[in-house]
Amino acid sequence: MQSGALQPVSTNIPRAVTTALSADAFAKLSAAAGPLIQTLNVPALLASKQPMVTEGDSLANLKLSLSGLNFANPKISLTPTNGGLMFTAQLDTLKVTANVAYGGTLVPSGSSVVNITADHVTIGGTLVVTPNGTAGFTTALNSPTVNTVNLVLQSSGITGSILDLLNSTLGSSLQSILTEAAAAEMSPLLNDALGALEGPQQLDVLGQKLDVQASPSAVTFSSAGALVTIDLKVMLEGSQSSPGYIYTANGNPTMDAGHGIQLGLADDLVNELLAQVHALGLLNVTLQKDLGIIDTAQFQLTMPPMVSANNPDGTMRLVLSDMIASFSDKGKPVAKAAINAQIDLKLAPSDAQDVALQFGKVDLRVNLLDDTTPSDGLSGDDLASAATDGISIQLDSLSKLLITLPVPSLEGIQLQNVSVGADSGYIVMSGQIQ
Repeated sequence: MQSGALQPVSTNIPRAVTTALSADAFAKLSAAAGPLIQTLNVPALLASKQPMVTEGDSLANLKLSLSGLNFANPKISLTPTNGGLMFTAQLDTLKVTANVAYGGTLVPSGSSVVNITADHVTIGGTLVVTPNGTAGFTTALNSPTVNTVNLVLQSSGITGSILDLLNSTLGSSLQSILTEAAAAEMSPLLNDALGALEGPQQLDVLGQKLDVQASPSAVTFSSAGALVTIDLKVMLEGSQSSPGYIYTANGNPTMDAGHGIQLGLADDLVNELLAQVHALGLLNVTLQKDLGIIDTAQFQLTMPPMVSANNPDGTMRLVLSDMIASFSDKGKPVAKAAINAQIDLKLAPSDAQDVALQFGKVDLRVNLLDDTTPSDGLSGDDLASAATDGISIQLDSLSKLLITLPVPSLEGIQLQNVSVGADSGYIVMSGQIQ
């Protein structure tokens, strides 16, 4: 029985995704972060912050804009703590390239290129992560420290007071650049790890375009790890005609990643998607199967499927209600039945980054409609067999409805001892890090 308030399919779903990541998960992220940050275009990430350094006064002043940042052997450490992540980065053979524009009352205006090098650099601080709407998360490095070995300024064409100004502010300028660079480099990695999408996305689902808009609503850190909640709006193009999905009030799932990851998906999120799939008729099926008495069965859903994750025993079920099946033989109508089914539902990882619906036992009810009289020789078992085959086709389509939505995406991570259950209206998957 489906009951609840009807909500438009374009409704934003608060707390659609809840994720808990353990300290072990951040240790895995740390190990992968070093090689990954070398692939990032840091000047592009910091384009809005240029010029990065402004020094001097009206007599002599300069503005420094970053144009290149290179380093070797990066080692990153991210350790959760109250309020953020303890951050440490170690870099070898640092080379910073910058454009310097200078001028002032006592200095002819001009510009030049400078290089700042160091044999070894250590950057430390607390990385503070803040929700930033559809842009995902923003990161800032609080209480930063930067230590260098053999720091050298290389310049040509710069002399006098401007060169003196550059040398006198070299340490603070480098700290400003590296602090901003560290925060910028960590932002895309943490957006993946915490499940944000950095802006609206369009995905291919069942041959249709799915528009996804994620808005992180909260993130909290402790020494045990991180807890993240994300609001979601999803829309399959062309499904605006849907009358809506049945909304049921959810509670707060118990999230404790322990030594791994927990992912909770609100059943309303799945039900909104199912209502959209239903509106497009993607689950209406025509089955060609020769049973002697019938050779064709057509299945049409009169209402959207619905997932229930509020069962007291912690199980999850997919409910197919009032599906009309029309059976015929060589084009001649034979029988019509109403089909109701409940299917055991699980959530499991499909690969390194996606989570997929999986279906188990089918509890089927087939009721002949009063206005039909089945042909002689057509048994209830025949109808049930055809109905089961039809539902299998529908479930195969639904299994392709990957919940390709914000989920933890940690490079090189593998989960073991995966368990799935239901809690307070959420489908919850837990796994330990291998």
